[in-house]
Amino acid sequence: MYSVTFSKILQFIAIGIIVGVIIGFSAVLGFGLDGSVFVVALFLSIICVFLSAMYAELYHIREAVNRQRK
Repeated sequence: MYSVTFSKILQFIAIGIIVGVIIGFSAVLGFGLDGSVFVVALFLSIICVFLSAMYAELYHIREAVNRQRK
């Protein structure tokens, strides 16, 4: 029903949320920070997951182009 790209986006968002929740809860409960740190950690982790996924895709494209040139 969903496209492959949309399902990958949903998977990356889910991974980012899970990592962000872990970092946010540990920041709030472990260091006694306020709830805004939780939200910032959540958004930053989602952005980091998307950036790493884009880098991996660009790396694979570059490798495929380099193999084709040889």
